[in-house]
Amino acid sequence: MTDTQVVVVRGEGAVPQRRARAGSDATRSPDARLLATLSRAAPADLPPVSALGVETALEAMAPASKLAVAADLDCWLGWCAGERRAPCPADPEDLVRYLRALEADGRKPATLSRRIASLATVHRLLGIGGEALPTSAPMVRNALRGNRRRKGAGQRQAAPLRFGGGLGQTSGFTISALLAACTGDIQGMRDAALLSLGYDAGLRVSELTAVEVKDLRPQVDGTGLLHLPRSKTDQEALGAWAWLSADTMRRVAAWRAEAGIAEGVVFRRVGVDRRRQRSKELADARWGDEDAEGAALLVTYTVGVAPLTRQGVTGIYRRVALAAAGAGLVELAVGELDAAVAALSTHSLRVGLTQDLFAAGEDGSGIALTLRWSSPSTALRYGRQLQVQSGVAARVLSRVRG
Repeated sequence: MTDTQVVVVRGEGAVPQRRARAGSDATRSPDARLLATLSRAAPADLPPVSALGVETALEAMAPASKLAVAADLDCWLGWCAGERRAPCPADPEDLVRYLRALEADGRKPATLSRRIASLATVHRLLGIGGEALPTSAPMVRNALRGNRRRKGAGQRQAAPLRFGGGLGQTSGFTISALLAACTGDIQGMRDAALLSLGYDAGLRVSELTAVEVKDLRPQVDGTGLLHLPRSKTDQEALGAWAWLSADTMRRVAAWRAEAGIAEGVVFRRVGVDRRRQRSKELADARWGDEDAEGAALLVTYTVGVAPLTRQGVTGIYRRVALAAAGAGLVELAVGELDAAVAALSTHSLRVGLTQDLFAAGEDGSGIALTLRWSSPSTALRYGRQLQVQSGVAARVLSRVRG
């Protein structure tokens, strides 16, 4: 019989990870990333730009916005290089041709609108164009409207992770199925706490990865409150609160106790190292008898100190979803597994909770307020089909038409 020894290394932060090349985008701050890209776009004859003006403009932008503008500008610079066109100031006709190239490449209308908005920001940062920005030219506006008319303005929705179980949904991936698939080791405890808390509070991934121990407020009945100091729609840090179930609080407490997390970020990377130990090492460590093959399994879990990344959270959702499917905890048609797993994203928990609340008969305004959506229309977009089923016509006509 093969022996297994489990070791947990807490708070070391020595989690193995891929090393980024010095000077690459991964090692740059959002400010440095955007400034480096701006310097490539600036024309050689550009008049001096106010450093203080650029500094204050960057201070007013969220880090994610800076990275988005830099990425969009990179795309524009690549197209200009291929067409041998000057990137700044942009020519309106070039912008129209660029939009048509993006459309031909299959880009969505929302992407085209964002690319133009980013280029408008670039021109303002460089002090080019004044009030008459090339991105506001009638032909550019018309090109965007024409694209929306041809392609439609509907956006692809993240696959929802609804709760399932007592809330009704039985097919596809659900929170209930994923929680049941989480393993009992420290990594599985982290995954279960992450899924449970993210669903209860309907968190964006930036909010989820930023949760700290100090933000958790246990209540006397076993439930909890989560303080959100800042979010996508609260860049001035007015703060908000979210409710957490007693089950979530138990899962978070179990993860924290096992990982030895007393302060700082709650959800961290867990490195897993599995390797065979030879018989002499086993004897020295007094781990029991050598197995038939002269080796036993040593599993070392290393808990880091840095928060999970967006990519790390997506990877967790998809890994646990595959485990749930493998354990027969979900109902999926033959051949749909790969597409269903790929459709899961960091927004899936938030969309799932929104749909569950609509299915329970809650109104769009209340849902938008609870989940900190920018407007009820945003919440309605994610629960449009379910809202119809619980809307005015459904409630009235169901009584007379059966």
